[in-house]
Amino acid sequence: MISGEQEGSTRLDRGPLSESSISCPPSALRTIHYLGSKLRLLGPIGDAIEEVAPKGATVCDLFAGSGTVSMYLSSSWNVVSSDIQEYSRVLCNGLLNPPRTLGERRAVGEKLVRRAKEGVLHGALCKANSGLIDYERTCAVEAAGGNMDGLCEIMECAPLVSEIDAGPSCAPLADLWHDARARLAISGLEDEVGSVVSRHFGGVYFSWRQAAEFDALLDQVHRSASIHKDYYLACVLAAASEVVNTVGKHFAQPARPRRADGKVKGGVIRSALRDRTRGVFSAFLGSIDRFSAIGSRELCHRVWKRDFEDLLGDPSIQFDVLYADPPYTRDHYSRYYHVLETMARHDRPDVSRTLIRAGGRARLSRGVYRMDRHQSPFCIRSKAEAAFHALAHGASRRRVPLVLSYSPFDESAGQRPRVLSADRLVDVLERYFRAVEVCDVPDVFHRKVNLVERNISMTGVAEMLMICRN
Repeated sequence: MISGEQEGSTRLDRGPLSESSISCPPSALRTIHYLGSKLRLLGPIGDAIEEVAPKGATVCDLFAGSGTVSMYLSSSWNVVSSDIQEYSRVLCNGLLNPPRTLGERRAVGEKLVRRAKEGVLHGALCKANSGLIDYERTCAVEAAGGNMDGLCEIMECAPLVSEIDAGPSCAPLADLWHDARARLAISGLEDEVGSVVSRHFGGVYFSWRQAAEFDALLDQVHRSASIHKDYYLACVLAAASEVVNTVGKHFAQPARPRRADGKVKGGVIRSALRDRTRGVFSAFLGSIDRFSAIGSRELCHRVWKRDFEDLLGDPSIQFDVLYADPPYTRDHYSRYYHVLETMARHDRPDVSRTLIRAGGRARLSRGVYRMDRHQSPFCIRSKAEAAFHALAHGASRRRVPLVLSYSPFDESAGQRPRVLSADRLVDVLERYFRAVEVCDVPDVFHRKVNLVERNISMTGVAEMLMICRN
């Protein structure tokens, strides 16, 4: 028998949860636009955790992501929040342990904005990229009037971090692009962390004006000696999620303004005109105001940037129940939030390369992905089952209950297949826990799991919660 396995495990099927608990609770908070957000499922998650750990106990949110679950639980439980990504650590620490007074938050935010606007870095970036900034402003006016070609060209333009021969081929954008690179070099910013947003993401995910504002704001926040630096950095990340010009407000791919036949996508251009003209400083202060609903925390919350196995193997980190929401598809979350990761780390990452549509010569990835972005074993078919074994074994060895989120899929509806089926996942859990209870969280209508037929993949169920007891 494998260490940690349970003999005679029992599976209990509760069927659908009460529909009345499936809504967005008043205390819920969306930090960033996030794939697989549990915002509408917080009530059922809290109910499931309360079954195995009373309020006031300590819950570990092992794959914290955007921090929505951690923050919801933090009003009633002590929370240990962990994720392998730095942006997640920043979001969770900033919002689980915020400045005590609302007045302090706004006052410090306004001071950071003032210093960013008036700082040397902002002036240098605006001067170096002045041609691109002015040209984009002109193209936006023309696009609003019906001439969208200029804005399309900007949105299709390679970032300034690209090789010099990868830039635009047509004037005037080509001349302005090369001039901006030369000016960054003269000012000593061609390879500095202070210009990382402008060089990597300007023109791609943000307008060049927005990129300069983000660089200036990040510079001030990262220089801050405040113990609440993560709170203000979390507000910067939230602002980036609000103003980014992509479908879905994530960072997997820049928006494509034209179809394959060259026809302009009017809806994409309208979104670009809305998003790329938004002010970063006002969005940052807006995030502070939006997060004002977070009061000071009376309970004790700790936040870690750890691999899940590393944290589960650390006996100094104690908790009473484990909540886990690992990824289930082949889509690595690091691909969708790499821009936020770079902002949180404030480093100068190498950019990954691709040969796809590159004419035989490797070029920078269209999404400008980090070379070192995290690859989760839960998203790799050959590694996923072993990862779930490690997760279940780690919880079982600690003798704590596990509440696991799982999202079924409807293949006929074109949804993304799961790397590990729900049936197989329950088989894994039963090897380590005495009882595994499967609860359906319905979407539009309810359908009870049929244990006899082992038919867990079902239509109409948006989420499942698996409550595992030792």
